[in-house]
Amino acid sequence: MNGIQILIVDYGSQYTLVIGRTLRELGVRNIILPPKKASEWLKNNKPKAVILSGSNWSVYDNEAPGLPESFDITGKKYFILGICYGMQLLAYKLGGTVKKPLAHREYGPAEVIVNKKHPLFRSVKEKTKVWASHGDTVTSLPKSFISIAKSEGIAAMSNKNNRVLGVQFHPEVVDTKEGKKILQNFLTLSNCKKDWDPINLIHQIQKEVFDIVNEKQNKQNIILGVSGGVDSTTLARILGPVLGKRLICVAIDTGGLRKNELAELKTNTKSAGIKNFVVISAGREFIKNIGRTIDGEEKRAKFRAVYQRIFEGQIKKHKAGFIAQGTLATDIIESGKAGKSAMIKTHHNVGLSWKVKDLHPFKNLFKYEIRELARALKLPKSVYERNPFPGPGLYLRIVGTPVSKENIELVRETDKTVNDIIKKYKIEKNISQLIVALLGVNSVGVKGDERVYGYSIAIRAVQTADFMTAKGFYFSEEVVNEITSALTKHKGIVRVFFDMTPKPPATTEFE
Repeated sequence: MNGIQILIVDYGSQYTLVIGRTLRELGVRNIILPPKKASEWLKNNKPKAVILSGSNWSVYDNEAPGLPESFDITGKKYFILGICYGMQLLAYKLGGTVKKPLAHREYGPAEVIVNKKHPLFRSVKEKTKVWASHGDTVTSLPKSFISIAKSEGIAAMSNKNNRVLGVQFHPEVVDTKEGKKILQNFLTLSNCKKDWDPINLIHQIQKEVFDIVNEKQNKQNIILGVSGGVDSTTLARILGPVLGKRLICVAIDTGGLRKNELAELKTNTKSAGIKNFVVISAGREFIKNIGRTIDGEEKRAKFRAVYQRIFEGQIKKHKAGFIAQGTLATDIIESGKAGKSAMIKTHHNVGLSWKVKDLHPFKNLFKYEIRELARALKLPKSVYERNPFPGPGLYLRIVGTPVSKENIELVRETDKTVNDIIKKYKIEKNISQLIVALLGVNSVGVKGDERVYGYSIAIRAVQTADFMTAKGFYFSEEVVNEITSALTKHKGIVRVFFDMTPKPPATTEFE
């Protein structure tokens, strides 16, 4: 951990790892730790700055997390920036007042007026769009602090020597239009220097994994789950050169893959230079196990059970001592495994109990960062421009009705139809992820002058940089009409819906 310039204290916000991602994007290394571990780390390290994250807690909650015990709240040892809950905690501990004013609760887009003369807001527009998510707010400042931004209340604060700062909004998310500029200003204030790049990170991951699997001369095999997507393919490309034949890549044909996806998977793994590659066909087992429920979380749990059983068989067969997966920060956050963040949905590769050591080398990285690593490794565009697809695949795109071989095939065909139309209009690069889902809502329609009672299909396209927040993509009328016409030609489809709900409140997938 030598050379880490920024400590981020994790209070369980859904956006904590986004802070780390944004700082890395600005070229500065950082470490994210919960309060107790942060306290221990501060005893042996001197960062240039400490950032206190947001949280779903209120400072008045009985079990609300506090400041690290060894934390210097005066700002003499390092610069401090509190974000949302972090600002409230600073104000509260320094003698200010935090309340829950009914008239000033902000959730989502907001506008603040900043003091352009303050170095935190250098080159920021006086009226700037931000992303807020708070019920509590600072209503009176601690002694020696001034307000440096306002919305309907105090939106940012600073002590007189500009070493202790707080913002009520989230500068780390892309929806805060000048958030990166604000964070860069904080880095400049803190005298941080650029010290992060993709090639360094690749070498760091290779060294960390190599050291782990060679600990005490224990040179066992390592199983890596691959899907053909950018995450697992990139990880395979990184680990292959240092592990050689000991790296065994395993892919599962779950029966929930999209049209031609297995062939694409094989092409992508070949481009990554994978030598030991195994494909397990298990569609019948997955459908049998998952088809008994329509509940999203129960469906994920049943998928996880089969997924783990198959991989445990491969671990035993190949006498592996480790399993590695391309798990991202987003997966860990939504699974409630980052700090004490709230669980949004279970991910099939997070939180499983294995008999061997479980490695997640990408656990602090986001999708856009993996794409950068893939480019640096000179993987083809078919890998680094590939849209995400969830592990459980089409099982998550059959919503509110039991899974069967027939309706999986229906979703598979509709997914291909919609993707072909999008490619025809050359708009696929404008879409971060596309979801085509079968909704368990049958309705009445008319075909050939006869009454029909059939399925509804939902189309959801989103745009996002990090998958922590997203906005719906609006298709042109021409594209909407062509998609609707093509899908309703199927005898079982009566209606087509287009979902543009942002994240939050929706998640990217329906389940």
